[in-house]
Amino acid sequence: MTFVLSLVLVAVALCLVSGVGLGASGAFLPPGRAFFLERLGWSGSLGCAVLIGSVPMALGPGVSPRMVFVVLAAVVIAIALRFRLAAPEERSDRAGTLSRVLLAVIFLGVAVYALRALTEPMWSNDFIAIWGLKGKTIFLARGYPERFYTSSPIAYSHPEYPLGLPLLYAGLSFLTGRWDDHAMALLFPFLQAATLLILFGWLRRRGVSPMAAGAAAAIVSWFEPLYSAFLTGMAEVPLAFGMLLFGTALVDTLDEADGGAVRRLALASALIAATKNEGLFLAAAGFFIALVFGKAARWRVAAAALAPALLVRAFHFPWRSRLPLADLEAGLLSSDRVWDSLAAAGSLLGPAGWAALGLVVVLVAAGGRVPAGTRLLLLAAAALAAYLVIPALAVRGPAWLVETTLRRTSAALVPLVVAGIAVRFSGGSSGSGRDPRASAASPGPPPPWTPAS
Repeated sequence: MTFVLSLVLVAVALCLVSGVGLGASGAFLPPGRAFFLERLGWSGSLGCAVLIGSVPMALGPGVSPRMVFVVLAAVVIAIALRFRLAAPEERSDRAGTLSRVLLAVIFLGVAVYALRALTEPMWSNDFIAIWGLKGKTIFLARGYPERFYTSSPIAYSHPEYPLGLPLLYAGLSFLTGRWDDHAMALLFPFLQAATLLILFGWLRRRGVSPMAAGAAAAIVSWFEPLYSAFLTGMAEVPLAFGMLLFGTALVDTLDEADGGAVRRLALASALIAATKNEGLFLAAAGFFIALVFGKAARWRVAAAALAPALLVRAFHFPWRSRLPLADLEAGLLSSDRVWDSLAAAGSLLGPAGWAALGLVVVLVAAGGRVPAGTRLLLLAAAALAAYLVIPALAVRGPAWLVETTLRRTSAALVPLVVAGIAVRFSGGSSGSGRDPRASAASPGPPPPWTPAS
């Protein structure tokens, strides 16, 4: 019964967080059916951002974190209402409904992952030693102790990592009034559902057919290497969500799809930088993609992609360790070690992995030259290249880091890759986000599938 009570409290807290995000979403996404599902997905990210931001604000003065969250949420919603976006023109015809079979497959995928996540308390090594340790400490100590970034004996907790996920854990615990790393695993199916809403809603708005968008969401929902019991509690699931937010917002901003795209890009940049160190690298990759593919507003888009991530990095400066990294050393980088890393990655794939990689290559090659999809794939390729090169810096050797991290880190790229392939393969719109089949008499993006349809 204690677990049931904690689970209910976490569910209520997540509903409250989503409600706050929904109230603020009007400043980031225009109203209307075309943005309905994306609005639901972005509400989770917005609410989590408010919750993460409220924790440091409460710890300094020593006031109630719940009260700070309520006040900050009210301020954010008030500002969002002041700067809410106008409704775009929409087509009057209805989009095809999503097959009940695909819908059932997607819901079942989420349910199966929820079962994996909630079967037992979060137990992965990185949760116990890094993310959960820091979140639980912040909650119980009402602060972030200095020993986490100055003491060598606990350097295993990676004091150089961002604090976004530990602050989210602590924020949920402050809202529920208890630390329960069993019930709090509900956060991860919540993030999976938000990822699927963004994926399906964005693909539909970009002109992808309901069947193709539904198939993409179904594939991601059942991708067990990402949505596994082991990764529950670690940063890959939140990072996969953040990277999809960042990629879709970057594409929308470059294509000038709607007035809120640049705001979404800035928010996503901050979120991925607060989640993992590679979030800053991804923001930098988005910066260069904006400079290469952007038009007159390229510098504005580039700044929105990188500046918030740098700001988050600056906020972390007082709590970042000055101790040397135990696992990586820049002086070890050499071409031989890079080749060793690539060879270890090839061995890690195995026959099934090589077959899956070949299928991805075929799908990418078979797709059309749709700029939106190409840019998403470039972003994912940049992140994968970093994951393949970084092991060359490993003190214990490239093979060690590849074997221990590459599967899970590359798994976080799958929603981004699936979105890129789906847009290219099904010929989604390439410019303003409107269906290229729409006539001049009926402008606007096609409405996505909604529960009502």
